[in-house]
Amino acid sequence: MGNWSDLENSVRQYAQYIWNRPASADRIAGVNFDCVIRISEIELVIIEITKNKSLEKVREDVGKIQTVRMGLMIKNVMVRPFIICDFAPTQGMKDAGKENYIEVISFEDFRKMFFDFPTYNNVRSNRQFGSAVDPTTGEDDKTAYTPVGYMLQDSSEISVFDIAQKLVNGEKIVLLGDYGAGKSRCFKEVFHILAQRVDDTLLYPIAIDLKETWGLESAVEIMRRHFRHLGIGENDTNSVIKAYNGKRLCFLLDGFDEIGSRPWSENKTTLENLRRHALQGVKDLLSKVGAGCLVSGRDHYFNSDQEMFSALGLAAEKTLVARCKDEFSFEEFTKYLAINEVGVSLPDWLPKKPLVLKTIASLSNDQLAYLFQSSSGDEIGFWYEFIDAMCKRDSKIHAILDPDTVKKVLIRLASLTRTKSQNFGPLTENEVVKAFHEITGTYPNEQSTVMLQRLPGLGRVSAETSDRNFVDTFILDGLRALDLSDKIHGADPKISDLKWINPLQYLGSSILGYDIKKGKSAGAFINYVKNAIHREKANKISISDCISALSKSDIDALDFQGVVFNEPHFGDLGFENDNIRNIEFVDGIFESIKLGKTTPAGVVIRDCHIESIFGISSNTGVPNWIQKCNIKNFELIDTLTAIKNSGLTKAQTILVSILIKVYRQAGNGRLEHTLTKGLTHVDKKSLVQVLRYMVSNGYLDTSKDKGETIYKPVRKHQGKIEKILVELDRSDDEIWSYVSQIPDSY
Repeated sequence: MGNWSDLENSVRQYAQYIWNRPASADRIAGVNFDCVIRISEIELVIIEITKNKSLEKVREDVGKIQTVRMGLMIKNVMVRPFIICDFAPTQGMKDAGKENYIEVISFEDFRKMFFDFPTYNNVRSNRQFGSAVDPTTGEDDKTAYTPVGYMLQDSSEISVFDIAQKLVNGEKIVLLGDYGAGKSRCFKEVFHILAQRVDDTLLYPIAIDLKETWGLESAVEIMRRHFRHLGIGENDTNSVIKAYNGKRLCFLLDGFDEIGSRPWSENKTTLENLRRHALQGVKDLLSKVGAGCLVSGRDHYFNSDQEMFSALGLAAEKTLVARCKDEFSFEEFTKYLAINEVGVSLPDWLPKKPLVLKTIASLSNDQLAYLFQSSSGDEIGFWYEFIDAMCKRDSKIHAILDPDTVKKVLIRLASLTRTKSQNFGPLTENEVVKAFHEITGTYPNEQSTVMLQRLPGLGRVSAETSDRNFVDTFILDGLRALDLSDKIHGADPKISDLKWINPLQYLGSSILGYDIKKGKSAGAFINYVKNAIHREKANKISISDCISALSKSDIDALDFQGVVFNEPHFGDLGFENDNIRNIEFVDGIFESIKLGKTTPAGVVIRDCHIESIFGISSNTGVPNWIQKCNIKNFELIDTLTAIKNSGLTKAQTILVSILIKVYRQAGNGRLEHTLTKGLTHVDKKSLVQVLRYMVSNGYLDTSKDKGETIYKPVRKHQGKIEKILVELDRSDDEIWSYVSQIPDSY
């Protein structure tokens, strides 16, 4: 241990946990002791602490304790004495105490009286961490960890080591992300980092998979079930329960969205109440814990951050929110390929998702070469080729089924996940067998049963169950699109009665839009939407998916003639093609909205929850046709990465970079060479045109410094500039109009 004061304080804190009584230095019978715990009027625990490694010092402490002990025995007061060493005592020291019935033990062994963490660490490390499993075996994921960053709200990144240190410092962190984004793997790495530092920090990590705590309403119940599942003894369980609101236990709670089922309901208030009830036990634990804690779940589980903090029992101003990135960065992607020995050159547009890359890595070089050559060079074309390649590979392994049958079974299973609370599953063995029977008309024999156990795109939930999950939303989203297409083309009469809770995301709606365009089937989808939208009880998500897909097809105008669509639920809806007309969306959920350059004719979005909106960067830029909506996230362009990823033209990108650096960043001006610093392939001709226009029209002042031009803001235009930066491609300002006419040079 470090200094004497730290050692004394730690011993007293552990003593208080062990005996559940106040522990402090005290004077007994005229003698000072480092720590005394008064169990009752006739029972004391007396502790002496030493850093001195000499046998003489231990014998001196033995004599001191024994003298007081004998005097107290005359008064019928029992004493349980300890000498605690900040080192491993020698056998001679132990024997000196044993002769007088005094325990001479190390500080490490004393800590184990409270909680045998080495045993817990060993048992917990060999168990599954959430969904961090090998999708083939269902066992704990043993692959090498690819170091990744986790995004904070200010667009900065933190690592697992940063997260661990913040927990040591007592901070509370919420980690958000979709399935397969790496939340559980983050937990596993943070747990191991904290476990390795226990001797220095005296902070014990307790890693709990919340899916094991369904139906529990208190912190005590959660802890008891966790330790019981691990086979940890009752003594350690009781010790942790006594100390969980202190500063020695750091709770890692993975999967707040997995505690219970998420029943289907059209009423947002009902869903909030259900979520709040399911999280009672977690709220009880987090609201009382005295040390740092880490809790995770899906990004879109709650309707708002306010609901999330309230349901979890956390204070918003004292909680750090981090998010897993949807994809690897280029550097992380490169590390992943190296760590997993993927020796092929992959195209830039390939989704850099870990679970997609795992599937890619399982294909042969010949299969990969054909896959990338045959795709149309974009994400949609690649998706179709990727799914076909997966199914062909599996049909060759198990020749009893052809690729088309494998694909149809996967589509049927993807349809089942529309009603699943966890979005990606789980799917039971019976559901898989039933899907096989519905597609083939027969039940699987021994050979086909083996094939069903390893369907491509599906992974084991854990080693303890035969349940399956889809391993990535990239695969799942497209399969759901094909399922909806089949249902519309087949005029499925049951579709309106299905209680779907998981909508198509951007990729799925794009694939469905491509399918509509390719099959020239827009009429069937339009008819379904217009007929279903008026029904009192309808599958609102299927209607939303169809509208989203139609907006991405080649339809010039999708006129709904003033209809009101109550309680829609969109995964993604884009207005870039400006083809949605005369419809009002009321009291619904939009997980993602992308605004176009113009105002859509006759469209109103009112009293809705919008998770993310793209095309504006703050609340002041919200167009007047979006009314009384709760908007959680805007498109931020204050960082270089965000500017480059905003989809603007080269000239627009240059303008935004200049405006941010001159008008928003601190200082009175910027040297010319810094205006576009960090942007790649800056078009010099466009840069000159933009600067000339801004200076000649009085939006920038200039001066010289050692021959280089300095560009300064003209503050009377601050409001105008801020409006441009908020509205972006929707701006009708003369500056934006001029710059938008500058063609990209190649």
